[in-house]
Amino acid sequence: MKYSIILLITLISLQLMAKQISELNWEKRLLVISYKNNDDLVKQKTKKFISENKCEIEDRNLEIIYFYKFKNKDFETPQFINDQFGIWLIGYDGIVKDYSPDDKIFLRLFDMIDSMPMRKDEMINDKC
Repeated sequence: MKYSIILLITLISLQLMAKQISELNWEKRLLVISYKNNDDLVKQKTKKFISENKCEIEDRNLEIIYFYKFKNKDFETPQFINDQFGIWLIGYDGIVKDYSPDDKIFLRLFDMIDSMPMRKDEMINDKC
């Protein structure tokens, strides 16, 4: 009984420590990846996209957050995931700008971000 209470308190504490992705509003654009297993095609394609576009990702102030089976150790699962797998682009304002169940979002990602009003000012300082 004593250990059950300690375990319950520990689990509640860990859940309270998880941040909301909304804490990154107005600081970062987000690419949220939800996948179901480690060899998932969405995860593999995302890793490849990141390795091939590091500078462009940095220029666009894009942070990538992974949710494995709807869980992340640092962030609470956002409601928009809603038991779905795929890739979401979240703007500075915290609003979902795009979603794709597969890697096709990468074909339009940079053009979509570059068309955003706040991005126009950022382009002056691009390194890529």
